[in-house]
Amino acid sequence: MSGRKPMSKWVRILIVLSSLAALGAIYLWFFGIATMFVIETGYIAWKAPIVKKVPVELTDLSISQAPGRKLSYLGYEFEVPWDDVDGDKTKEVGEMQVIAFRSGNSMLFSKIPPKEFVNTFLSMSKENSTGLRAIYGEDALQSDYSFRRLILETTPGKVTLFTSRKDSVGNAMLLVIKGIMIPRGGESGIYWIRTSHFQGYQYGNPRSRPKSLDVELFTEDEGLGFIFSQKEKGATSAISQGDINRVIQTVQKISGQPSSAGR
Repeated sequence: MSGRKPMSKWVRILIVLSSLAALGAIYLWFFGIATMFVIETGYIAWKAPIVKKVPVELTDLSISQAPGRKLSYLGYEFEVPWDDVDGDKTKEVGEMQVIAFRSGNSMLFSKIPPKEFVNTFLSMSKENSTGLRAIYGEDALQSDYSFRRLILETTPGKVTLFTSRKDSVGNAMLLVIKGIMIPRGGESGIYWIRTSHFQGYQYGNPRSRPKSLDVELFTEDEGLGFIFSQKEKGATSAISQGDINRVIQTVQKISGQPSSAGR
């Protein structure tokens, strides 16, 4: 028989605890920072669930054929499927045009300078703009459309224990921006928008009757913004996807005309 004494209970517990501590140290060494980013992005998603949404194709491509008007403001023209423009409440405010309708609905039309969003982002850290370019790449920062696309396609699922530190930092920052950037109406859906002249995004599904719905359109030169606001009650005042499509599919730049001239 062997003369070895049986291992005591406390020795076994000590060995188990020592092994767990060693494994924990190894885990923290390799995954400590990664775990921090996973927890951080999970917290962002908990506080702002909208960051989980990504753009999808717009399936309702119908265009309202209701009697309307052609309007021209800020060097652009477009059609609206409503013929009740309230001239007393319609006014230009800087680079924005408020268009009011007697139904109680309204539109806010604005021009966006080229790369305004990108330049604002880079100016937040002028001393480290080179580092931001290294993280996101020049392609993503070449236009507001491409940068917004990068942000909107970023989700918490892109940050895992095996994501590189550079990508984890970059994605975590984008998720914070995404939670702030998306208008409130975007909770009901985010959609790709394409016309013969523009490409962009629609934030909100008219079927959910949001109080306001935003559309952003971009070219290489500049961007355009539309905010459609509607009365919360009343079926006759509801703005449909066909109504929105009528506006954004007819918008085009004009020349040789005053920058603010409603027709």
